[in-house]
Amino acid sequence: MGLPILGYLPFMTQKPYVKLTELSRKYGPIYRVQLGSREVVVLCDFNTIKDAFVRDDFVGRPPELPPFSPTEDSLRTEAITGMPWKEQKRLSLHRLRDLGFGKTRMEGHLKEEIEELLQRMVSISNAPVTNPTVRMSDLLASSTSNNVASFLFGNRLKFDDPKRKKLDEIFDISGKLAGALSIQIFLPWLGPFMKYFNIGNPKKFDQANDDLKAYIYEEIKEHEKTLDPDNIRDFLDGYIVEIRKRSNDPNTTFTKDILCDVAGAFFGGGSETVRVVVDWLLLVCANRPEIQKKIHQEIDAVLGTERFPTYQDKADMPYTEAAISEVLRWRTTLPMNFLRYTLKDTELNGYFLPKCTNVLAVPHAIDHDEKLWGKDHEDYKPERFLSPDGKKVVKPEHFIPFSIGKRSCPGKSLAEIELFLYVAAILQKFEFFMPPGKVADLEGYLGLGQQPRRQELCIKLRR
Repeated sequence: MGLPILGYLPFMTQKPYVKLTELSRKYGPIYRVQLGSREVVVLCDFNTIKDAFVRDDFVGRPPELPPFSPTEDSLRTEAITGMPWKEQKRLSLHRLRDLGFGKTRMEGHLKEEIEELLQRMVSISNAPVTNPTVRMSDLLASSTSNNVASFLFGNRLKFDDPKRKKLDEIFDISGKLAGALSIQIFLPWLGPFMKYFNIGNPKKFDQANDDLKAYIYEEIKEHEKTLDPDNIRDFLDGYIVEIRKRSNDPNTTFTKDILCDVAGAFFGGGSETVRVVVDWLLLVCANRPEIQKKIHQEIDAVLGTERFPTYQDKADMPYTEAAISEVLRWRTTLPMNFLRYTLKDTELNGYFLPKCTNVLAVPHAIDHDEKLWGKDHEDYKPERFLSPDGKKVVKPEHFIPFSIGKRSCPGKSLAEIELFLYVAAILQKFEFFMPPGKVADLEGYLGLGQQPRRQELCIKLRR
């Protein structure tokens, strides 16, 4: 059922991924629903999503997804929305490997960033007050976005650097406003009204996006001045070299404007995922002391109290890895994928989908499928990812926190390393608990991803 013009949107609630999952129990794992002016085909089980996303037919994105505004080059070439995306991903993965991602070189950059974060946390924990508190979401947002900036631009920025503070402000604004403004995806005619009456603060959101683009363009300009093709320092260097290689190709999908959009996408995805997952896990630790105690015991046994963790330590710390994996499942970071768009007439599960069909996958439905995870799927339980003896991590095929198929997250390897190092390093040094009389809010809300509400945690330095 649905209403004229609005379709089913008024019935979606503040957790649309939960409502879409409920509908799948009635209508099956693939169904169609009218959401505003868009007809959307919804995919809600692992096999259906896998069957779709491994095929080129489903690689596309709708050409316009307000409130986000890609550059004209991206729209003209379909570099982000169509098949040329495969070239962008291929180059991104190539540069990730060349820059040492997944190797000790990259861990060195992360160690420097995390150690600065730990120093700030020590200062907070040593405050001359009873039960000092911290909002980890604020500290983590600045830290994780700086890791992406280091990969893109070659230099990590100190905490008090004006450039870093500007970037922090941009991401804070974008993260807070994106969810409220995304209604325009389904009701694009609302956009002019929202701007005129400033509903949801679209002007502030647009300004933040413009500021980010200006920042990236300035970095591109500086990189062009100092570029040495024989010494690739960062992602921008590698991309600019590719732009110059293809400068005589009129159909090239490698331009400065497209680089700006790709860099912006890395910022949005790369910084938010890690920040949100670590934030959730520390909230769980404060709320569930028995889980925090098990992680502490494992850290003490493998790392001791002083040695900084390395990614290789993960193999000897199955409970810590399982605790991270369970957060990724329990509070699906991206409970609804960004809309896909069929690039040609195709078929799925016996149904015909014409070209330009909007397709929405709901990973939340997989992560809370009783057949896959049991009747206690709503509970946080790291043991789901452990072998019976607790010595090995077991990740089933249907565990896909970074999506699946041709448009799966290109930064998966970086995110996995970051998650482990942040969690291990923070919990090696600190203990978290809820302020007296306070109860943890574990419901969260939908921004760019499923985020915990910002709340104070008591922090104590482990001696």
